[in-house]
Amino acid sequence: MNNKNQNEPVAVVTGVYGGRFVVEPTNSAMVLPVNMALYTHPQPRKPLTDEQIDEIADTVANMPLVGIVNDFRTRFARAIEAAHGITQ
Repeated sequence: MNNKNQNEPVAVVTGVYGGRFVVEPTNSAMVLPVNMALYTHPQPRKPLTDEQIDEIADTVANMPLVGIVNDFRTRFARAIEAAHGITQ
């Protein structure tokens, strides 16, 4: 989810059935998995572990080399963002 949509609702309660709330996604193309937790605010992100950083670095290092060292730095940073669910 990009930053501009962070405060947008992902679902609305449309009623109650059998003592349980009925929830409908605001985007009909979105599939909400059973037992998905819905929060009122974005949850805090945790730093990556050393193992996660190593895995990302290995993935980026094995990509075809294109450009100069700055390209590697950019790809590495984008891979870390992606690990945190941040996309462009």
